Amino acid sequence: MAVEVTEEEGKMIEKEEKGLENVKTKDGAPWRVYCAHALSTWGDNMWWFAGGCYMMELHKESLRLTATYGLVIAASVILFGASVGRWIDKTRRLTAAKTFLTIQNTAVSICALLLSWFIAYKDDIDEANLTLVTGAVSVGAIILASIARLASSGTNIIIQKDWIVVIAGDDTDLLAKMNSILRTIELTTYMLAPAAAGQLFTFFGFGWTGVFIAGWNIISVCLEYLLLALIYKKYPALAMKKIQLSEAESQEQALDNEEKGETNAFREAYEGWKTYMKHPVMKAGVGLACLFMTVLGFDNITYGYCLMQGVPHAALGVLVGISALVGVAGSLAYPILRRRVGIERTGLIGMFLLISCSTLAVISPFLPGSPMDLTYLTHGGSTNILDAMNSTDEAEVTTERNWTDPEFWVTYASVLVFLTGIILARFGLWIVDLTVNQLLQEKVAEDVRGVVNGVQDSLNNTLDLAKCILVILLPAQETFALLIFASFISINFGWFMYALYSRSQRGHLFHFCRLVSVILPDTPSQKRKEEQDQIQNKEETMKMVKDMEEKLYV
Repeated sequence: MAVEVTEEEGKMIEKEEKGLENVKTKDGAPWRVYCAHALSTWGDNMWWFAGGCYMMELHKESLRLTATYGLVIAASVILFGASVGRWIDKTRRLTAAKTFLTIQNTAVSICALLLSWFIAYKDDIDEANLTLVTGAVSVGAIILASIARLASSGTNIIIQKDWIVVIAGDDTDLLAKMNSILRTIELTTYMLAPAAAGQLFTFFGFGWTGVFIAGWNIISVCLEYLLLALIYKKYPALAMKKIQLSEAESQEQALDNEEKGETNAFREAYEGWKTYMKHPVMKAGVGLACLFMTVLGFDNITYGYCLMQGVPHAALGVLVGISALVGVAGSLAYPILRRRVGIERTGLIGMFLLISCSTLAVISPFLPGSPMDLTYLTHGGSTNILDAMNSTDEAEVTTERNWTDPEFWVTYASVLVFLTGIILARFGLWIVDLTVNQLLQEKVAEDVRGVVNGVQDSLNNTLDLAKCILVILLPAQETFALLIFASFISINFGWFMYALYSRSQRGHLFHFCRLVSVILPDTPSQKRKEEQDQIQNKEETMKMVKDMEEKLYV
């Protein structure tokens, strides 16, 4: 009788498992999530490029306004990132998504219209009031851009760190695949959206481009809201959210909600950092953040340095596209690696590839054509990297030499090796990035997922800001080698922190016992261990046989 019941229960369990598998197969490709992410990242990357161009148009004399623009945006994320994450944890998923989408797209639309109006009618403003109006427009635009950046950060936390975790459920393979596809979409839009914005500036000017960007954001927010509503309806688990208040908030509500009802952003930030620092995944997060304090990547600083070395603008644009393709290859390789070797080992492999390829950039200052001259620290007198970022003139040497000329390779040996290193390093970088992001998804509890990821975003921006400060302190091309060395140290420290996390989770970094058994299989200690393993396996087998016999004859 007991055996019959067990068989029936087994059949029912098998049917339920098959049903779940069918549901997972059906939902294995959540195209609505991908479409919403494509719309969001396209708008973000287009505005990221356009915002810098508008700042340069407002103040053509120097990069001061552009630097202030980036500094304020980074500072806003550093100060309020934890508060944004905490608010997400306390709010229903769909409400939070609608709020941040509305704020982000509204702020970008108003900012774009404000800048396009000012540039279009700048000539009609009196000279006496022009400076005052320019300052007011600049301040307003920077404030709106900072609000949009915070809202964008909140949207990314909601979709990439929370919603897709719920959608994937316990299927970590599906989660890895979704992360890979989302990152591929992000890299693709990062490559295409600035190019599209550049064409708009070229053919329609700053005025109509701002109108187009504002219109795009209005249409985009409607489409994104529709897609998110469909996603929320398709996956009922998104409606069930665990909310837990922090200790400080619980005490405030217990004492007096009316007197203590005001939200203290700095207290929330403190509580958020406290939660983050106590979390086991903190070491991996710090390891990822260290990768932001580097000039070994494609940003405005690297562009300026390469232009100073005589790299043509067209060639630099092609190399940026190649680096994006290498990053896409890394993001597509991630789920395959994770499935074969596990998530912690995947991160170690990514760090190894990143550091190995970045070694080429460390070698580059010692090669022919390198501008490194540390005596500049004492006498000065050189071209500034920040000035080169604003330059539109290419070095004369680019038009005089051909790549078939032997002197070409001597002249450009340093910068070519530098670019080769940072392009190849994109493969390992995105593997590490996806690994740590999935760890933050899997290991962080639902009720603190927002605040932990908000603090992670703040930490990333803090170290990115530290990089900018180093560039300001060492702006000359002769001292760029010091920035390369500092970046390499930061990357290695990131590997060290991730290695500490991996060891805490796995108990080891490498299987030294297995390595010894392969290299020295005939040692006496290894033979004794094999004999003990055989005896233990026999005992376990006999125990399993006895258990099965008892079950069958009951």
